[in-house]
Amino acid sequence: MKKVIGAVLAASLVAGVAFADVAVKLNAKLATSMYHSVKPDGGDTKTTTFDLNGANAHGGSGANAECVTFEAKGENAGAVLAIKATNDAGSTQYYAGGDKLQKLKANSTTEYEDAEISTADLKIDNKYYGWMSFGALNLTFGKFDSRFAQRYNTTAGSDGLLDSDSIAKYGLALLDSKNYTSDANNISTIKNGRVVSLVADYTVDAGDGKLLLKAGLLSNEYKKEDKKTQAAGYVFSGAYQSDVFDAEAFVKLPKDKVTVFGLYAAPKVMAELPLAFGFTYGKDDNEGTAKGTAYAVDARVGYVINDQAKLSSVIKYESQKPDSGSADTALVVAVEGSYIVNDLATVFADVGYYNYDLDSGNAVKDKCAIKFRPGVVLNAGKSASVTAALQYDNWTKTTASNTKTEMSIPVIFKVAL
Repeated sequence: MKKVIGAVLAASLVAGVAFADVAVKLNAKLATSMYHSVKPDGGDTKTTTFDLNGANAHGGSGANAECVTFEAKGENAGAVLAIKATNDAGSTQYYAGGDKLQKLKANSTTEYEDAEISTADLKIDNKYYGWMSFGALNLTFGKFDSRFAQRYNTTAGSDGLLDSDSIAKYGLALLDSKNYTSDANNISTIKNGRVVSLVADYTVDAGDGKLLLKAGLLSNEYKKEDKKTQAAGYVFSGAYQSDVFDAEAFVKLPKDKVTVFGLYAAPKVMAELPLAFGFTYGKDDNEGTAKGTAYAVDARVGYVINDQAKLSSVIKYESQKPDSGSADTALVVAVEGSYIVNDLATVFADVGYYNYDLDSGNAVKDKCAIKFRPGVVLNAGKSASVTAALQYDNWTKTTASNTKTEMSIPVIFKVAL
């Protein structure tokens, strides 16, 4: 009987897939560092070469990963599951040694031992969700990204200065990338991380454009009392899209006495001049070291010179003020110029100014750098590329580790099928 039930279940699954639009996507990335050097202020330079594991993450080198994504959708519903095999810098590193698989020994960077791939290295990629539609009403549930506002931060090469998490997302970044305002307009996240969410959205015609309304619950301990616990916060969003401009406003209440809101706009002045502006604000009234306010002002300005050449820029000013002290402020400005030479090659050059301590009162005292990252992208096809770059960081005010200069030659291989 069990075999019969199993056969019926398998047949049902196959039949279900047969009536759905199914896609399997595979992304592979190897972010190597062919050369890496660090010179402390007043000390000797230390170098590392041919680092395939990306342990010396810099300039785009770092975590290597292979991710397979399964997508299935029907007429009014769908589901997505992403599974990742990781080889992250700083975690257990595996490689094929002789005829056996080996891994780094605990607390060692040079000694290996025989190993088997652990199930811990195959994990859900923090993204799995389903959706269903009832006419213009959509419900999405699980862990996912839900952004509306354009950021125009995509660089020509992989992991460029404009792409880095420190500035790419709206909200606080340099001062505190895990603040409630970090990536706040991604309404299904809290503190720059996806959480289990249930979001309803409804689209209506509004004048010459469309109005998208969203409301949702975010898994988080909102409030806990002796005999009552609320295990989710709230989010509300309204976005307007037209041929003249796009705009969004949201309010997020992830925890009791915590309020985050944002305003974003993308005027469509001309196709050659992509523009996006944003303001993100957060207030935490809970007692503790985090009590206070934070905000960030973002501007993204681009200019398409012609079909081959373009300029892109990101500007971010941010402030964080605890109730018990003065405000810390930071500023970052990054610009990229790129030129498509032909179907095979694109050249680019990034430059960025990072000042973590405009007011000289930040806990990360006097941290300031100018970064350069020229490079080239070689395309093996539409979905396969190699980015080779040279990044040089000059710290005009040194870091806590007393770094004066840091240089690397990242070579990043990517395939997306």
